[in-house]
Amino acid sequence: MIKRRFISVLITIFILWNFSFSTEISEDKSVKNRGVFKELFKDEGRIWSAPFRFKTKDWILTAGIAGITAYMISNDESIYGRVKAYQEKNPWVSDISPSMTLLGDGTLNLGLSGLFYLSGAVFKDKHLKNTGKLLLMGLIHSGIVVQLLKHLSGRQRPEAGDGIDHWEGPAGFFKRYKNHSDMYYDSFPSGHTITIWTTATIIAHQYNNSFVIPAISYSLALLSGLSRLTEDKHWLSDVFVGGVLGFALGRFVYKKRSDKFFLTPVAGKNKYGISMNFIF
Repeated sequence: MIKRRFISVLITIFILWNFSFSTEISEDKSVKNRGVFKELFKDEGRIWSAPFRFKTKDWILTAGIAGITAYMISNDESIYGRVKAYQEKNPWVSDISPSMTLLGDGTLNLGLSGLFYLSGAVFKDKHLKNTGKLLLMGLIHSGIVVQLLKHLSGRQRPEAGDGIDHWEGPAGFFKRYKNHSDMYYDSFPSGHTITIWTTATIIAHQYNNSFVIPAISYSLALLSGLSRLTEDKHWLSDVFVGGVLGFALGRFVYKKRSDKFFLTPVAGKNKYGISMNFIF
């Protein structure tokens, strides 16, 4: 069966791309005056070469995630069937699903990036501006990753085969562009999920001094990912891998490019000054 033949290939690709669990942290922490595109180019190089810097614990964690992915791929059809049965019995799922899935739309997330940056420019808030830059960089990286994997895997969406799983692999690279038939070769991994998880992870890390913001960000990302099943666009393994890679990319961009030096005014009884904080 085509599905079985490509599981090992997909897991290998997944391991090579699961770069963010490397413990290496660059000394270059912030997006400075060298230009966003130059930084993007450098980071792409780090992404591709990251597996060569993996330590033992990184490979153990990655192998565990890869094992979960393989299990999900083997059971995607039955999982999808149970999800659809639950959806039919609970109409509220269909009511909220379109709104949740919209959260992973690339245009909306790019707009959010612009909103952060412009708000920072208007209110002279460097942290807001930096968040906008990080979101843009993360979304560009996630777009490159997800399109590469989609073209290599050539997996059929659930809606295309009435819940029947099918893989074309790299052979589907050009077929997806014939007669707008991308739904037959465009499922793995979920683009909406990698997008919303990249966004949520960067925002959660940028505002990690608050429990509420990370909790809301990750909760919305989880619901948006699950909605891709109820919208008949993806299998559970597509969503899982998209979420893991989105988290990985968001964490990678935050570690490499976020400005972690903060100056905070301090005022109290007989105490005035500035508190300096640096996150290692």
